[in-house]
Amino acid sequence: MSKVGIFGGAFDPLHTGHFELAVQTRKELKLAEMLLIPANDPPLKDKACSTSFEDRFRMIKLAFEGMDGFAVSDIERKLGGRSYTINTVRALRELYPPKTEFHLIIGGDQLFKLPEWYRFEALLKECRVTAVTRGGISYADMQEYANELGHVRVLNLDIPEISSTELRDKLKKGIDVSGLIPEKALAYITERGLYRG
Repeated sequence: MSKVGIFGGAFDPLHTGHFELAVQTRKELKLAEMLLIPANDPPLKDKACSTSFEDRFRMIKLAFEGMDGFAVSDIERKLGGRSYTINTVRALRELYPPKTEFHLIIGGDQLFKLPEWYRFEALLKECRVTAVTRGGISYADMQEYANELGHVRVLNLDIPEISSTELRDKLKKGIDVSGLIPEKALAYITERGLYRG
């Protein structure tokens, strides 16, 4: 049985925290493939993404270029409209062999928002959910909440705590963000003049 990770988000921009989370989680869960899926229209975000889907897709593609076991999917763009994870997982099921085991990867902050997700109970039946620790949220609190929800695993990994909002602000002000964004993705941002306001 093939295990496939699903790691979605706005990725606006993709940063080193996202990159490390994808790499470390794939290794820890022994996933055959980690799918990174930029959202077409994230339902829980207060406002639209700062950059186009195409730019966000390209940044991720460049960051993981040449790395075995990682792929970027435009499935949420193809589905169109609001990006509800349950619809994404069901659409992926049609593209993969029947016995594929899907693992939805979320950050610790999203764990506590899971009940707000569209049809989250159905989602828990469709795939395995793994929440990864993020700074400021205790592993013990996450584990306790995951136990209450059921069907959720918590991974305690050392992931750099980086805020996309703060990164966008730094980029707008021309502050150097080297090391906070994967090198090829940052080169793309610079070349395209993204987040300059």
